[in-house]
Amino acid sequence: MDSVQFLSLTQLANLWSTEPEALRLWDLRTAEAFAACRIAGAQRVTLEALREGLKAERGMDRLHVVIGESPEALASELRGIDPRLVVLRGDLRDWCRQGWVSVRGEQADLSVLKAGRVPEEDQVSSRNRDLILHQLFEHESSTYTYLIGDRRTGEAVLIDPVLETVDRDLKLIDELGLKLLYVLDTHVHADHVTGAGLIRERMQVKTAVSERAEVPCCDLRLSDGQQLQIGSFTLTALATPGHTDACMSFLLKTPDDEFKVFTGDALLIRGTGRTDFQQGSTEKLYASITERLFTLPDDTVVYPGHDYRGQTSSTIGAEKKHNPRVGGGRSLEDFKKIMSELRLAYPKKIHEALPANMKCGLRGDGRVFHPQTVNAIPEITCEDLERALRESRANSVRLIDVRRPDEFTGELGHIQGSRLVTLGPELEQWLASSDRAEEVVFICRSGGRSGQATMMAKEKGFQFAINMQGGMLRWNELKFPSQKTSN
Repeated sequence: MDSVQFLSLTQLANLWSTEPEALRLWDLRTAEAFAACRIAGAQRVTLEALREGLKAERGMDRLHVVIGESPEALASELRGIDPRLVVLRGDLRDWCRQGWVSVRGEQADLSVLKAGRVPEEDQVSSRNRDLILHQLFEHESSTYTYLIGDRRTGEAVLIDPVLETVDRDLKLIDELGLKLLYVLDTHVHADHVTGAGLIRERMQVKTAVSERAEVPCCDLRLSDGQQLQIGSFTLTALATPGHTDACMSFLLKTPDDEFKVFTGDALLIRGTGRTDFQQGSTEKLYASITERLFTLPDDTVVYPGHDYRGQTSSTIGAEKKHNPRVGGGRSLEDFKKIMSELRLAYPKKIHEALPANMKCGLRGDGRVFHPQTVNAIPEITCEDLERALRESRANSVRLIDVRRPDEFTGELGHIQGSRLVTLGPELEQWLASSDRAEEVVFICRSGGRSGQATMMAKEKGFQFAINMQGGMLRWNELKFPSQKTSN
């Protein structure tokens, strides 16, 4: 390959919003530039880690977009490495000015940066200084989780947590010094397992869902109009059935009469929830949206339970005008025709999620980790592993380091209790003779080789193979303990 192609910001935005799974974003900028503004889903890597990552992605049909300080110089450096590589040409500040989805800092996964103004680090745009509002994203199911808190009292509530991101959410709550009072689910989900039960086990908080859901393990069975007080903020449960018979939206009112509504799967941005299973009803959903949600003030901010195109929020007024299913004065008959023609496949986790969510997400499989899947690879962070080791919860977990022997005992050292099984024939032999039902965490220098090992293990039938994100580089950066001699 003689040269590396370029991709403009606009081209990337179009691809990112319509086919995010077809992209892999690699950011080679400095840690400071990455923290200041990055594209959601981008991974900060070194050039060496990029090479390892490309090897781990062999056989995956993705376009690899590389982000750097100087696009032309970067293109020259990358020439000949991999034909799938393209370099992003443009200033990320322009990305932010356009209002495209971006992120700032490590606290939140997604924030909208509008008119070149970056929101305060620990809140999404709000006129009330005491409101803390984080919108967090789980990639595999495209689920939004919302953390709402009162800065003055420290009280907080979490809406629609996902099992695989519980550690992330609890870390954020701890960093902000909040006291979690409630974990709310907008409905019994079919596309992911709720984290409510696990959070209740760890935090002794109350879980809540609609009384119509008939979930026996929840602490509060919410009725229409029931209110929860979170410091100076009032959260009102609104029955909005139709996607399921037990769907609830949550209306947040601030002391200065600002409204935000968390609509779960009832009303999405330029869309709605489906109505073809779980007691779904097009008539009920149409009524819930047009007679309940659309009667809220037009400037009420809409925060949905999912989005698949990189959008983060809308308003009631915008959805009344532009929603192609229920907006623009569409009738019930229009809506019924649209919904009948969707022909959607069932969620891939439905057989796992529904029974688990009737038990508040507690599946009773004895697993220590519930990894988040990123680009088809189950991953945990170094912080997740260190916390489990410190709390003596990981005794049953196998730690397999796939580096070379000189790396295992070298400068970065290795994690106590880990076993050296070098990637290649040695690892293949180990996989062939090991228990496929065990929980295994693979470790390497930066996460590339261990990601490849995780994929190999999954292909050989290992049910709980996990990659440690960032590898020993990140482990040492966090100053976690490591051993320098072989065990």
